[in-house]
Amino acid sequence: MKYKIAKAFTKQTAKIKDPKILAKIRKTIEQISEAAALQDIPALEPLQGFPNYYRIKFDYRYRIGIYYDGGDVEILKVGSREGFYKEFP
Repeated sequence: MKYKIAKAFTKQTAKIKDPKILAKIRKTIEQISEAAALQDIPALEPLQGFPNYYRIKFDYRYRIGIYYDGGDVEILKVGSREGFYKEFP
């Protein structure tokens, strides 16, 4: 599956210093690229009230926010659980 990474995602990832979290982010992006369909991405759930917006829970504290409208997956945000839902989408 094709994907695009937003500039905001890159900036947010640069602020994360924990190498284990960065490795999990890298693994999640690889899973997105290898997925044939949206349902093949593990731990993916739609956000209620926002069609085409999804979250991926890749750590007990961190989430990745994506947008999918049938074309490419756009990776928009990464953040801790506490602030993720306040700012996304």
